[in-house]
Amino acid sequence: MSTITFERSGGVIGNELHLDLDIDSLAEYESQYLQKLIEDSDFFNVPANLAMQSTPDEFLYTVTVDDGDKSHTVRVTDTTMPPSLLRLVKELTMLRVLH
Repeated sequence: MSTITFERSGGVIGNELHLDLDIDSLAEYESQYLQKLIEDSDFFNVPANLAMQSTPDEFLYTVTVDDGDKSHTVRVTDTTMPPSLLRLVKELTMLRVLH
């Protein structure tokens, strides 16, 4: 079983988001797309805490991926997010807004 926990906090108005997602329960194309985004971002090799100093108006993102064999959590802000994570974070934000 693969799961993703996604949280977004901060921002100008403090619009917080939280999403717990069981990837295996999604439609096959959605599951494959999310897994591809995780692989393309090299998620399990991204440093765990890139959110050391954030400005008050930017978002803080915490993403945890647990694939059964390993688990990894990454904390980033808008300015410290590696480009490789941007597509994954945007997709998780959209999924949360839609659910």
